[in-house]
Amino acid sequence: MPLCSRASRKRMALTVLAAVWAMSPLAHSANAAESYSEDAVKAAFLYRFTSYVDWPSQASTDPQFTIAVLDADGVAAELGRLLQDRQIQNRPAQVRSIKNLRQLDRAQMLYIGGSHRDDLRRLIGAVAGRPVLVVTNADGGLDAGSSVNFLLIDQRVRFEISLDAAQGSGLRVASELLAVAIRVRGRRVYTEAGCDAAGTATDLSAPCIREAARQ
Repeated sequence: MPLCSRASRKRMALTVLAAVWAMSPLAHSANAAESYSEDAVKAAFLYRFTSYVDWPSQASTDPQFTIAVLDADGVAAELGRLLQDRQIQNRPAQVRSIKNLRQLDRAQMLYIGGSHRDDLRRLIGAVAGRPVLVVTNADGGLDAGSSVNFLLIDQRVRFEISLDAAQGSGLRVASELLAVAIRVRGRRVYTEAGCDAAGTATDLSAPCIREAARQ
């Protein structure tokens, strides 16, 4: 992403992510071509997340940026179409559909399909400490250790973020992304009025995050 001011980056993030948010898996549009499947929306979010997360330097030496998708063929297919001829962080982008973590290799992002709701803690534990952004799609995904978890609210795809999980993987999440999350969990110091009076956020609502992102 070209160098620009924090305010410009935030406006860009809000504009881009709002556009993705507007895609509804159950959208009622006058033009049927303007309706998007839930898999397409999730794929778009996965792609956009990469612009607002910083990976450690050792994860930036691979010639390709890989998003691995575990047992979510629909999302993998949508990502494949979306990533054609695109770059992520100045590298060719690819999606890898996998059936087990032995196939993860050096992927920078892992999306775990909803069929693994009962096995999330073990799967996420297997990649603990590695510079991998783990994204899940299950109630309690953050509790199981994921950095980002999708939720379906009012027939629209939303997401929540765990700063602790991201930082434990050596990743830094930009405030622009926190500003549009439905919920952010973790430890980060804020000084804006209206947030935690003690200045330490442990489970913040979106309005508080939006205030904090202005810093």
